[in-house]
Amino acid sequence: MKEKEQKIMNASLKLFVEQGFHGTSTAEIAKTAEVATGTLFHYFKTKEDLINHLYLYSKESLLDSVSGCYNDKNSFRKNIQNVWMNLVNFGIEESEKYHFILSFHCSPYITYLTKKQVETKFESVFEAYKMGLEKQEIKKASYEMLTDYLWGNVVATVGHFEKYPERFNEENLKLAFELFWGGISK
Repeated sequence: MKEKEQKIMNASLKLFVEQGFHGTSTAEIAKTAEVATGTLFHYFKTKEDLINHLYLYSKESLLDSVSGCYNDKNSFRKNIQNVWMNLVNFGIEESEKYHFILSFHCSPYITYLTKKQVETKFESVFEAYKMGLEKQEIKKASYEMLTDYLWGNVVATVGHFEKYPERFNEENLKLAFELFWGGISK
């Protein structure tokens, strides 16, 4: 990614999270990114194009945070714990990307094509659950339900630690994972 494009992405990510889609003008994005408005439109044809790029960029960052978590030598539980921990850490360490994903997941501005691109990239998560189901370590449920349950728990955990940052420690992270694991394990 070129430097100016990255500046635009960073500025718009911050502004969209803070002010929403309609509260953020392209002129304000360009000013915050310290580029000309024409430069913004050189990289992104429309504001909707920009938001779709940001969504894909943020989701790919989320996926990068869990890639490599799965190890065939580890137990299923350990692999899911690694994925869960990395997702929670992403929510805390990459707060703007995380909140952008939460804010725009159901947005009408995110196109069907963008959502399909994201879904394809996340198919590996379904594979992890497939192993747990085959080994009968987790309750029988659809991959989609299990993934939604995982994500819902991550959102609740990150939200808890944002509300009570003084409670963010290894002991409480382990407790939060145990609550999640207790919900899906047999």
